[in-house]
Amino acid sequence: MAYKDISRGVRLAKDHEKYMLWLNKDTEARQQAFAAINTPANTVKTTRVPGYIIPFDSSGAELVYVPARLISATQAGRGSALANTLKGIVDEFTFSTTEVAALTNPNVLTGVRNFKFAKFTVIQRVTTATTKESSRITGRKYYRHENDSVTAHFGKKLANSGYEAVIDAIKEKPAFIGLFQGSENAAASRYRFVPEGA
Repeated sequence: MAYKDISRGVRLAKDHEKYMLWLNKDTEARQQAFAAINTPANTVKTTRVPGYIIPFDSSGAELVYVPARLISATQAGRGSALANTLKGIVDEFTFSTTEVAALTNPNVLTGVRNFKFAKFTVIQRVTTATTKESSRITGRKYYRHENDSVTAHFGKKLANSGYEAVIDAIKEKPAFIGLFQGSENAAASRYRFVPEGA
């Protein structure tokens, strides 16, 4: 083991000690520490409305519409443009209350709580920091970039659609591609998909 590894261990031990102090704070103390550095106007709050999603594990006669909270067409404040873009991308793979109401005897599954729908999250870079700030936990300096994060749930529109096929269709949409092209911040943005039930 090199001396630099040993010295790194000492530094990490000090960071670990500070991190443990943070973990041992009660909820109120953590909230106060967060409020001291957080700007409410920079917090993304995505407005959602009732809707339905067909889970990927339903098929044939068992095809069901599960109540879900979908991104609303009306957004305001930080992250509203991103939310509207995600809504447009996943609309094809969700159902509004109007769409389901127009169906003949839809198999609506009621009483379902906390169903884990497949989800698609975009973390969009808003500004790229050029100076380092201190971590509120360890005090270590780092570049604190500003990001907006919005998550959309989705399922399948057709009985024979699979999870991977829907993801492929989402990635091919011009609106999806456009989120990550055209500027340095867009190139620094990222996304993730989480499968149903995870």
